[in-house]
Amino acid sequence: MIKNFLASLLILLLAGCTTTQPQISSIPYNHMDEATPDYESPRYIEEKVNPSPLSQTVFDTSKVAMEMARRNALIKNALSYLGKRDGGDCSGFVNLINMKNGYPYYLEKELSESFDNARKSRAMYNLMNKKGLAFSGYEPRIGDLVFFENTERKPAVKSKTKGKKSTKTTTVQVAENITHVGIVTRVDTDGTVEFIHHSNGKNIVDYMNFHYPMLTYKDGKKINTYMKRCPSKNGAIQSQCMNIAFFVAYGTF
Repeated sequence: MIKNFLASLLILLLAGCTTTQPQISSIPYNHMDEATPDYESPRYIEEKVNPSPLSQTVFDTSKVAMEMARRNALIKNALSYLGKRDGGDCSGFVNLINMKNGYPYYLEKELSESFDNARKSRAMYNLMNKKGLAFSGYEPRIGDLVFFENTERKPAVKSKTKGKKSTKTTTVQVAENITHVGIVTRVDTDGTVEFIHHSNGKNIVDYMNFHYPMLTYKDGKKINTYMKRCPSKNGAIQSQCMNIAFFVAYGTF
């Protein structure tokens, strides 16, 4: 009986040792399965949100090209009025170019909120200064506005003396800060800035160069012109009457 029991136990032990093992798949491993998941990895998402420097450079270059094309078109339009009376005055001319070119400088509503006196040129400066678009420390780009101060005098007025009339006339200097505005049409490598503005009844081109403030011509090229007429002093340069003497700032867009 004991022999039969031992024989049965031996059969059970041998059966336990021959349990079927799981089969390893014969399908080859495909390393591309991990490279093309059915979800977006964090790195892939990061690349979409923050493009590589190269793609950003391409985008910036395209943006700059579009901006320059827009400025060139504006200048071409502004110079088409050269020698004409369109605009009526300096701010009227800028307003005309602003309207003809899709309002790059300002919208009429926001400009109307920037007046602190009767001058539209000053309102333009106030608006650009408020937006952080007014500057003077470096050279402008074509299409930028250029602002000047104290360029006008009030007409001579008759003064009155108490108790009796006086026929004496005096010219009153008006310090109204921004009084004139133009549009930059060219910036040369020597620092000469050309601008178009409405002056003395028509649209003209003038120049200023801060690198050579005591010259009107350099190497046969006109680099500085006068904002006001100055008394002649035997042909000497009258820098106090040049454009650079009245310059305040540029305004960009």
